[in-house]
Amino acid sequence: MTFLSKPREGQGPGEVAVTCDRVTKSFGKGSALVTAVRGVSVEFNTGQLVMLVGPSGCGKTTLLSVISGVLDADEGDAALFGVPWKSLSRDKKARRRGELVGFVFQQFNLLAPLTAAENVAVPLLLRGMAFSEAVERSVEALKQVGLGERATALPRQLSGGMQQRVAIARAIVSKPRLLVCDEPTANLDAKTGQSAMELIHQASRTTDDQGRDRCVIVVTHDNRVFHYADRIEQMEDGRLKAAPEDFVLQEARAHH
Repeated sequence: MTFLSKPREGQGPGEVAVTCDRVTKSFGKGSALVTAVRGVSVEFNTGQLVMLVGPSGCGKTTLLSVISGVLDADEGDAALFGVPWKSLSRDKKARRRGELVGFVFQQFNLLAPLTAAENVAVPLLLRGMAFSEAVERSVEALKQVGLGERATALPRQLSGGMQQRVAIARAIVSKPRLLVCDEPTANLDAKTGQSAMELIHQASRTTDDQGRDRCVIVVTHDNRVFHYADRIEQMEDGRLKAAPEDFVLQEARAHH
């Protein structure tokens, strides 16, 4: 159930980016079977920053993984811009993720031997772009997150906040139409986390090369950043949960 929904100023509802139709996902077998997502049906549009909130272990990250095509649903399916993930072969899924999806992770996942610019260039290189062009574009992405002057720095030479900025630059360098962020502020202090969320919020307000809006989905239980959301969905025990309307509104206002 949506707890907070504030339309983007001057715009109506965007294009449907993500559709989940009765998505169920389990892990393990027999007595060890754990059902992480239970029959979730929901749509997310472009032009919005959506937050999936709830306690650890409630299924947020698993749902995000199904939405982004990293995991297949056991039952039901998720579609990205009208194309169901289950309709695609493994190679076509990988290609579609590379073209349409950017990822920001809790653990940054930077490659230690590579410079900041080279780390950011990785998604472009995987798509076959020439190295010189990929690095040139990655430097531009680093400038967008305020790290243009640290393009040649190695991850160990950067603070945690800077490393997350590099990770955000890597996620947006290919100008994806869907940006998914899994606990992007969990390893950051309050001030640095706010800075990271400012960049993610900005990404939700920018377009791709064709001028099309993007959808941004953030998994978080960090109530310090709720006020950046256009829409908040709460999960509990693998389901989207109905709850009093003021639950998240009070949290968002308290930290705005």
